[in-house]
Amino acid sequence: MIGDVFTSAAAVFVAISLSQGGAVTAEFTAIMLPMMLLAASINFIIFTLMGFYKRHSRSTSLDDVIVISRGALVAVCVQILIAAQIPALAPITVSIFIIQFLATIPFTGALRIIARHRELVRRTKHADRIAAKQVPVVLIGTGTNCDLFLRSLDRSSSTYVPVGVIDDAKGSTGLHFHNARILGSIREPQKAIAALEAHDLKARQLLLTEDVSHFDQKGIFELLSWATTNGIKVSRLPGLADPALDKAGDDEITLRPIQPEDILNRPQKAVERSLLRQMIEGRRVLITGAGGSIGSELSRQIASFNPSLLVLMDNCEFNAYSIDMDLGKNYSDVQRRVHVGCIRDAQRVNSIFQRYKPELVFNAAALKHVPMVELNPCEGVLTNVVGTRNVADAAREVGAIAMVQISTDKAVNTTNVMGATKRVAEFYAQAQDRITYEKQGPKDDSQTRFFSVRFGNVLGSSGSLIPLFQKQITEGGPLTVTDRRMERFFMTIREAVQLTVVAAAKGLARNSGLGEIFVLDMGEPVKIVDLAERMIRMAGLEPYRDIDIDFVGIRPGEKLFEELFDKAEERRDSGIESVESALPDGLPMAQLRSAIIALEKAAREGDEAAVRQQLIDLVPGYGDREDAGSQENVHNFNRRRASNPAPIAGPKRGSEIKGPSGQRLWAGE
Repeated sequence: MIGDVFTSAAAVFVAISLSQGGAVTAEFTAIMLPMMLLAASINFIIFTLMGFYKRHSRSTSLDDVIVISRGALVAVCVQILIAAQIPALAPITVSIFIIQFLATIPFTGALRIIARHRELVRRTKHADRIAAKQVPVVLIGTGTNCDLFLRSLDRSSSTYVPVGVIDDAKGSTGLHFHNARILGSIREPQKAIAALEAHDLKARQLLLTEDVSHFDQKGIFELLSWATTNGIKVSRLPGLADPALDKAGDDEITLRPIQPEDILNRPQKAVERSLLRQMIEGRRVLITGAGGSIGSELSRQIASFNPSLLVLMDNCEFNAYSIDMDLGKNYSDVQRRVHVGCIRDAQRVNSIFQRYKPELVFNAAALKHVPMVELNPCEGVLTNVVGTRNVADAAREVGAIAMVQISTDKAVNTTNVMGATKRVAEFYAQAQDRITYEKQGPKDDSQTRFFSVRFGNVLGSSGSLIPLFQKQITEGGPLTVTDRRMERFFMTIREAVQLTVVAAAKGLARNSGLGEIFVLDMGEPVKIVDLAERMIRMAGLEPYRDIDIDFVGIRPGEKLFEELFDKAEERRDSGIESVESALPDGLPMAQLRSAIIALEKAAREGDEAAVRQQLIDLVPGYGDREDAGSQENVHNFNRRRASNPAPIAGPKRGSEIKGPSGQRLWAGE
């Protein structure tokens, strides 16, 4: 404050001197002191009222310069008005006031810059004493997160020291972002990697300042591959809105380790949220298996679109409790009802449906673990087949708008009981939809529609591969992989659920028929051993040296390669981005009902042999191979896909489609 008083007076002296060419006349000498006192007093009052002294001088930034300029302008204007009322100050011209204004800004700002510089010098001296404890890092990206992170490193106790930056745009190589030199561009990964190696920066960590999907995909994955191969740990800065933005104390930012879903070999899918809101908002929605991995994400996303009622059903009391607590905390304004119950129990399912009469139904309840269902085929049939039938029949009974059946790539050319039961569930949903379409015609949406959505493994789901690997790494290994050649499709839970809902919304909007199955675009399959090695390296360890990988052999029912389309299915362009359409021949409803009744009887009696035989009779191709684990020549997805016909257009006007038994399924107008 005292400094501002003196600089205000000094600005008047400089202004009068410059206006007189350096030779101040006696007339101006007489009014110099009164003018300096007036300027100092007015500036002190104005600066105080405008909150100058609520801003810490050690945090001076461009915002402070703007505030100083505004305050100086107001102060000069007030001085002009007062000087006009004092005859003794008549010689002071407007040009002098302008020079005074222009001098006040740098004089006042200089005080704050000096204070900021002294603080930085003090911190630098202190930082030199703790440099041995700091982690050298290279940052990826020059966005807001990077800017804030580098600013935060001014704090004395920071454990990170930036040794370089990789920009997400071209043309900035060699410049400095704050105090860190830009080494290259993510769009030219080889040059960036060469710069990292040539400078011998000894970086121990790469920090992604944005989500992986923000960067050029080819470049970022090439850079991450180089980092993991060289044992350089990869982490990501939490975003500004990231709930994981916690602190490890007051002075240290906690970095978020890169999760497997962060480095899919493709960007995550984006969806059209307006269409989802149009389908869900104000409607009654029921979700089975609502507390499971898929079901809970479905519940959260659907709750975000403000349904009039959300009915949650789960067989596990704890899962039902957990999702209820989650929604109560984050979507307390959404009316919801939670029921513990099993979809195997038709009476229980019907009572819940009759009570709430849901308009949209999502059947996410299932037994999905291949080896467990292989050992318990009767349980798999009762949940995946009988349960799906119960839900579908109840949805039609109450006149729901649509039911969405969550399916799996393991239903395609299946070699296991789980896949066979999910295939039968697909058949049933397809047969129900064809009944609706045949009875009402393609332009009538008054009857229940049935859709199946098929996708592969979801990252991080309960009982899945990723949590297992994370646990094994925490325990020091080894990681267990069934076979070095094993490949799987992967998708995050969030994008799988979003595409599931958008597929149903688009299916309803265009009122397509014939019981099509929506197949989500999973990208290219990933080798399990590659994923295991990558996760070990992301933990800062070396595969086969720090943590071993054991190959334990293929388990009962498993295949080396999963597939998304059956060889007998007709593939189509669904008209939905990131979603294709499969049209199986299907089975007549009468045959399905009879077969499911027989399956249910055998399953409830615990006759596993009868259950397996009936699944073989019902699911084409199942049972042709006794044990996928003993097969050396397992069908490769890419080879299978290449053998399929190219997508074709839908049924043409005037055409007719018949089922395998010759019954008419659809006749074009």
